[in-house]
Amino acid sequence: MTYASSIHQLLSIEDKNITFNDTLVLPTVTIKDKTYRQLSGTLSYTPSCCEKCGVQNNHHTVIKYGFKTIRLLLGDINFSPLLLQLKKQRFLCKACGETFIATTTLADKNCHISHIVKRKIIDLLTEEMAMSTIAKHTFVSPHTVIRVLRRTAKTFMTHCHLPETICIDEFKSVQNCVGKMSFIFCDAQTHDIIDVLESRKQQDLIDYFLRFDASERLRVKFVVMDMYKPYIKVIQTCFPNANIIIDKFHVVQHLNRALNRLRVEIMNTYRYSRPTDYRKLKQLWQLVLKNRENLDVERFETHRLFDGLMTEKMIVDYLVDLSPQLSRVHHIINNLKFDIASNDSQQFIDDLNASKSYQLRQYVRTSLNSLMYYIDEIRLSLEYRYTNGPIEGLNNRIKNIKRSGYGYRNFYNLRARILIVNRLFKNKKTDNEEHSSLSANKVA
Repeated sequence: MTYASSIHQLLSIEDKNITFNDTLVLPTVTIKDKTYRQLSGTLSYTPSCCEKCGVQNNHHTVIKYGFKTIRLLLGDINFSPLLLQLKKQRFLCKACGETFIATTTLADKNCHISHIVKRKIIDLLTEEMAMSTIAKHTFVSPHTVIRVLRRTAKTFMTHCHLPETICIDEFKSVQNCVGKMSFIFCDAQTHDIIDVLESRKQQDLIDYFLRFDASERLRVKFVVMDMYKPYIKVIQTCFPNANIIIDKFHVVQHLNRALNRLRVEIMNTYRYSRPTDYRKLKQLWQLVLKNRENLDVERFETHRLFDGLMTEKMIVDYLVDLSPQLSRVHHIINNLKFDIASNDSQQFIDDLNASKSYQLRQYVRTSLNSLMYYIDEIRLSLEYRYTNGPIEGLNNRIKNIKRSGYGYRNFYNLRARILIVNRLFKNKKTDNEEHSSLSANKVA
């Protein structure tokens, strides 16, 4: 095998019209204060017709007419950027008198960045990495990375079909978007992002979903959401056959917030009169919010705020007994959380109705009334196993993308990055799992 053939394979250059000298010398060149390794090659072939007038190349109608030398960025070698100094054949058409340049599959026409580098950029865009860092690793400018990002995102056409079950949520995107929060929804089964919208405003969402065909909107059976009231009208207007499911995590979070607010109120009343109990309520807040059935009742341990040996159950009993109101609310909320964990919708409704007989703080009563308002949606969440877990995981990944890039100013760049990360990262993960499975089978 010649050196030229080795270079073709080493650099993944599939264009056989490019030839290299049989030499391994890679001289260094400096361009705009950057040092590159440079490889020399020639691109030449016999064209079948003229690119300008289309006349067939019969009897030497199109002849070779010198060369034009360009530089292509091929990537890196030994952590140094690699350039290809390519002599491209120039052709002259005798029929029309026009000249044209030989083309290659290595890069787009009039582009000095090879497809190899662009594929590397796309691969790095699936990682939680700033675009300036990607530009540094691929030896291009950040604007080039943004152009590749936008061009790649255009190939990901948004879905024209809707699944039977969708998850909807919002996230903080950019400062200059239409609303304070942006909207995202995904397939509850496959976890694929369907689309990302700039605004979560009610009318904007209705206008968007009404673009889908009526048959697609009618086939949606379930929509999983949090307790954001404007979404309900959107779902009722656009998906008349859909049942609304309130995510169980948000219900538990809603209950814990009410309990924690009461804990803080009781704690502040003891700040000067009983400072020891104040510190106990302040520092052991996690135990107060912990599910009653998950408290340790067997392991006795010393604690710096208590005398003697105490279990978690004993500590919580002491804390909630500091106030009859806290004890009552703690009991009610733990009953409701246990019903949710047990998926017992009827018992949840009974316990919620039973709480009406107690005199509670106004904000606690408001929280329980909110659950009563969404009781049908919560009942469905206990009967079906759909949650907003998939979309919450996507939101966490979006936060990591924003954090790695120190925030985004352009919503459409962020949206493009989200779509690329979701779809290409998932494909890459699937390929890696298949490769690992094949390797394990070979070892076995």
